[in-house]
Amino acid sequence: MRKIILSLMLIFAVSISGCGFSSSKDSSSGGSGVKIMFSYSQEEGNAFRDTLAQGAQEYAASVGATVECDYAEHSLEKQIESIKNAQSNGYDAILCIAEDASTARQLEAAAGDLPIIFCNNAPDDATLKEDKYIYCASNEGVAGALQAEYILNAFSSKNEINVLLLKGLDGHSATVGRTKTLKEGLNASGKTINYVFEDFADFDTTKAREAVNFAISKGIQFDVIVCNNDAMSRGAIQACQDNGINPSDVPILGVDATQDGCEAILAGEMVFTVYQPAAPQGAEAAKAAIELANGGSISDFETLSEDKLHLWVPFEAVDASNAKDYL
Repeated sequence: MRKIILSLMLIFAVSISGCGFSSSKDSSSGGSGVKIMFSYSQEEGNAFRDTLAQGAQEYAASVGATVECDYAEHSLEKQIESIKNAQSNGYDAILCIAEDASTARQLEAAAGDLPIIFCNNAPDDATLKEDKYIYCASNEGVAGALQAEYILNAFSSKNEINVLLLKGLDGHSATVGRTKTLKEGLNASGKTINYVFEDFADFDTTKAREAVNFAISKGIQFDVIVCNNDAMSRGAIQACQDNGINPSDVPILGVDATQDGCEAILAGEMVFTVYQPAAPQGAEAAKAAIELANGGSISDFETLSEDKLHLWVPFEAVDASNAKDYL
C-alpha cells in the first residue's frame, strides 16, 4: 500500500510540474543527458526524504535526465567528500539535504563549478546565490501560521490558551520556521498564551510520546498539543492513550499530512495538519537543477521568491473536511 501511495504522489508531482506549476517554460536545453547527484541521509521511519528523492527522479526521467542518490549516512565528512568528487564522476548538478545547514559554504566550495539545489534543511540566505545556489522547499513559516490560525479559530471563545509544544531537531530550519510563526500568530491574537510545556522531540514518535507522558506525569494542564510534524503528533496521541485521555478531547496538530496523520484526523485523534508536498518539491528541485546545469536561469519559475534565492512549493491546510483527499 505504501508503494502505491508513493507512486500516486510521484505521478501527481510530475503532472503538476509538466502543467506549468514550476515555471512558464521547460528547461532551456531540455534534460537529455543531464546527470544529477542527490546527497542526503535516509532516516528510518521517515519517508519524507525518500519521497522527495523519488519525486526528483521521476521528473528527471520524464525529460531524459537522471538523478542518482548518494547517501551521506549522517556524516558531514562523507557528504563533503561525495560532493567534492561529483564533477569528476560525471555529474552536472547537485541536489542536497545538508547534514548541517551551517556548512553550506563548505558544500559549495566542494562542488566547484556545479550548481546546488538545497532541499529540506535551509542554509542561511547569505550562502545562497541567484542561479547558482538555491533552496527549494515549502516556506516553513506558512505551516506555523496555519497552525496558529486553526488554534485561534478553535479557541475563539477563550481568552487564555495553554499550549503544549513539541519541536523538531534543535536548529533545523523546519523547527525554527514553524515554531517562530506559530508563536507569532498566537501571541499577536490578544489572548493570553501560556506555553506550559515546550521541548525538542526531534521529529520522532517515541521521543514525543515520552515527552508528553512526562508532562502529564508532572500534572501539567494543557488545552492543545502542537507538533512540528505528524510523527510527533502520533507520539502525542499514544501518550494520551497511555494515560486514559481520549485524543479527541485534546486538539492535536501536526505538519506533513503523512498517511498516518491523515488517518488520525479521520479517526478523530488529530484535528489538523499541513500538507508538505515532498514529491512536488523533489520535482521542482530537479527541474531547477536541470535548468542550471544547462547554463540557464530559473528567473521565470512561478515558485521563485522575490529574492530569487528560494523556490517555494506551497503548503496546504488539512483537517477533517479534506484529509481523505491526501490519502
